[in-house]
Parts: sequence; structure tokens; C-alpha cells
Amino acid sequence: MIRQWLLATVVGVMALSSVHAREQGIARIDPLSTAPAQPAQSAGIFAERDFVRDPNRPSVLANGRWRVQPVAGMEEPLLLVYHPYSARVTVQGAAGTPPMAQTLFQPDLDPQYSRHALVFPLAGSDAVEVSVQGARYPLQVAVLPRASHIARDLTQVRVLLLSCGVLVGVALTVLLFWAVLRERVYLLYAASMALQLLFLLCSYGEAYALPLLRGLSVFGAPGIWFIATLSTMVTVYMLLDYAALRTWVPRLSAGMRWLGAYIPGVLLLLLVLPWPARKEWFPNAGNLLFLATNALAILALLVAWRRGGRHAGFVLIAWVPLVFFSTARALQLSMGIPIEPWLQYGLPLVLAFSAVVLALGLADRMLTFRQERDTAQAHAERDWLTGVMNRAGIEHRLDWAILNTRREGVPLSLLFLDLDNFKQVNDRFGHEVGDGCLRAVVRLISGELQYGDQLGRLGGEEFVLGLAGADRGRATAMAEHLRRQIEAQCRIVEGIEVALTVSIGVAECNGADTVASLIKRADGAMYVAKHGGRNRVEVQEATAG
Repeated sequence: MIRQWLLATVVGVMALSSVHAREQGIARIDPLSTAPAQPAQSAGIFAERDFVRDPNRPSVLANGRWRVQPVAGMEEPLLLVYHPYSARVTVQGAAGTPPMAQTLFQPDLDPQYSRHALVFPLAGSDAVEVSVQGARYPLQVAVLPRASHIARDLTQVRVLLLSCGVLVGVALTVLLFWAVLRERVYLLYAASMALQLLFLLCSYGEAYALPLLRGLSVFGAPGIWFIATLSTMVTVYMLLDYAALRTWVPRLSAGMRWLGAYIPGVLLLLLVLPWPARKEWFPNAGNLLFLATNALAILALLVAWRRGGRHAGFVLIAWVPLVFFSTARALQLSMGIPIEPWLQYGLPLVLAFSAVVLALGLADRMLTFRQERDTAQAHAERDWLTGVMNRAGIEHRLDWAILNTRREGVPLSLLFLDLDNFKQVNDRFGHEVGDGCLRAVVRLISGELQYGDQLGRLGGEEFVLGLAGADRGRATAMAEHLRRQIEAQCRIVEGIEVALTVSIGVAECNGADTVASLIKRADGAMYVAKHGGRNRVEVQEATAG
């Protein structure tokens, strides 16, 4: 599968690269000397080493010394060496002029240019000698007018700044979520985005111009390898948690941990330890693990998504474009193909796109968990028979209502409703009819509720109704209205004449009331109604608050 995916990427890169050929501004390149003799080598993502220059590519340099002849008539020409990576490039102009030596990791490069290319100002159209040392990839070179390069460079900087701004903003936002929620996936996401941003800045060279990051230049190319590998390891754990891959695809997730975390962790130890002394093997091993891990991750996400893993779909939307662009860029660099604008600008933009999509997935994940929590809470607070709040639920709501009454100074009244002779209804007609009576009463009362009113069942045939904003007079009128409605409309329930009536007690909340005392006072008024002959409303007289 990795071979097929890699082949498809190579074909796509080659096809797109032929569409937009870069104007090189170079008349010819002649070798003065080359690197020590070695067997002919072909570039590739698994062959990261010194390269022999291909004579069919006059704009590509390998290790050695070269004579570069710019085209004539160019105003303020600049010799550009694109994506130098680990190479040290020295340019010697006319006799007597000092040589100019540059590497990507120098903190003191000309600050008026970005670092996607080493920039060497030329005195004119005379040939210059270029010496290349330590190149691990074929180097693309060009000679452009200063104005043209600055225009392209400005676009590069704008795209990179936009992408970095998005990554920093999203990562900080998610980090704040982690600080509040303490859920590991948010911390892993923030760490993954931070490491990918750091890798982007280092691979483009911009990190070495920033005051807080220029110290990384002492590590050179191995520092980039370390950051890239650590980013892969953190991202693997983020994907496992984000898409719940351990649950949906346990075997594939175990493979991801080995390919993307355990083995790279061993490689990182070998990279930082003094043994082995030579580290040239690391990029090849890292590239292989990178491709294998991403291929396995995409397979695991596809399987998890097809099995119902909703958040695996978010990762696929975000991850597949990023993997394609990352692999395409690595292939073009390693094979000596010019990096086209769509890829040069596209990689940081796709990284920002991936960050936003994954953040949206985290928001959806948070919303899903909230809905599940609310559903569970609703089930815990609801009476299964009538659908209104149970005792715990209504007491909780009344507690908030009392607090709001004291804070806002608005009245609050409570009705305590008890169905008359309900035991006789159950005994005579059965519990199914009795349950129907309870539901009928709830439907009738619910139709009379206003915003803020709270209805709950305490148990059996007892209900309480909290009336927000209602004083004792208004609550009494409401109670009388409900009593008449129940007497009239609940006489016949489910085709059986049950002659249902209700006794109601009314109490207005005072400054000293708690939920328990308010219910107790309304209950006392209801018992007065019961002893007074049932099917009536009684009001609890106000007490000192």
C-alpha cells in the first residue's frame, strides 16, 4: 500500500511540476570539480545523501565546484539557492572580491529576504564560481532580478505569517480548553500544532532569524530531524485519542504506536547519544517511518470512520491533504524537482487548514460530550412516566428560582397539587388508567405554563408547580384556573369516567424560605384544602421573611 500511495504522489508531483516551469535566468552551468568519485546515484526520498549532478538539469547543483553563467541584461541580479537545507554554499565573484559563504542556519543572513533561498547579490552578468558542500538533496538554483525576487519573497512571507498566526491562535485556544477541562487530547493537540509550527519554521529557515529560536541553529540539520520525529510521535498519540482509534481499531492503533511512537523514540535516543557516531542513516529511516505511519494512520481512520467513528472523519478531512503536501514536497526536494508555488505556498496553508478542521472537530467532540451529559442529566432528573421533572430535578430548579428571587427581587410562588381519591381510581380501574390520569393532568398543566414555570412530580399523585414572577394573588388565580380545568377536562380519561379532581395549596416564597420550607408550606395549604372537602384551593398565609 505504501508503494502504491508513494507512486501516485510521485506521478501527481511530476505532472503538476511540468505545468509551471520556473524561469531560471541561467545561461549555463559547468562543473569545475565534483565531490569525490562515487557510484552514480539517483535522488529519492529514501536516498538522502550526496548526489552526482544530472547534466540534463542545468539548474540543479550537487556537491562540488561549479561555474554559473547568468543571462545577460538582468538588472540587480541575485543568485538564489533554493531550500539549501544542510548545504554550505560559497559564491566567488570576480577576482579580488571576497567570497560569500552562507548556510540556512546562520542567524545573520540578510534580513531583507526570507530564508526559503540563500541570496547572493551579483555584480553583473559575469560568471561566478559556486562551491557546494554538505548537500543532502539536489539544490535548485536561479538568477532573478532583485525586484522579482522581492515580490515573490513578499508573497512567501505573507503566506507563512498567515499560516503561523492561525496555528498559534488555534493552539493557544485549545490549550486554554485543556487548562479548564484537563482532558489529554486538548494538550496533545496543542503540542502537536506547536511542534508542527516549529518544524515548518525550521525547515523554511525562518526559525533561525527569530530571537527566541535562533539558538536552534547550533543543532543544524539533526535539530530539524529531531523536531520532525518528535512531532510525529506526539501527533500519533493525538490521533489515537482524538478519533478514539484504540476503541474502533485496536490492532491498527497498536501498529500506529509501534511505527509512529516506539520505534521513532528509539531512533531519537540513537540520534542524541554519542553512539553511533555517524548519523547519516537517520533521515532515511525517518522518511520510511513517516510514510509508513501516515499510510497506516489513514487506513485506521478510514476503518474507524466506516465503523461509525464520527471524529475519524474530521481527521481524514484534515490529514489527507497535509500528508499529500508533505510527501510531495519531500519528493520534489529529494528528486531535484523545482518546488512549484502551489506547493511552496500550499504546505503552510494546508497545515493551517488542518489545524482549523481539527479544532472544529474538538469543538464537535465537546458538543457531543455536552449533549450526552445533558441527556444523562435529563434522564436523571425526569420522571419516566409523565416526562416532567422528578423530585430531585424540581428541587434543583426551585433552588435556583429562590436564589434568583432574592437576587432580582421578583416574586415566586409554589402550587402543591394532589389528585383527589387517586387510590380509589387505581383500585377501581387499575394502574393503567391511574397512569393515564397522571399523564392527562400533566398535559393539561403543561399547556398552561409560561416561560420560567417549573412542573415536577414529587411522587405518587403529588405535583408541585413553581410560578416565577407570580405573587400570591396571581398564583391563587392560576391554581383556581387549573382546578376548574382538571375538573372539566379530566372527568373522562381514556374513555373511562373517573371524575378526577385536585386539591391545591398555594404558598409565596419569602426571604427565609428554602426549597424544603417552601414545599412544606404549600403542602400544608394543600392539606387544609383536603380537610376542607377536596377539589378546592387554599392559600398559605404569608409569614415574616
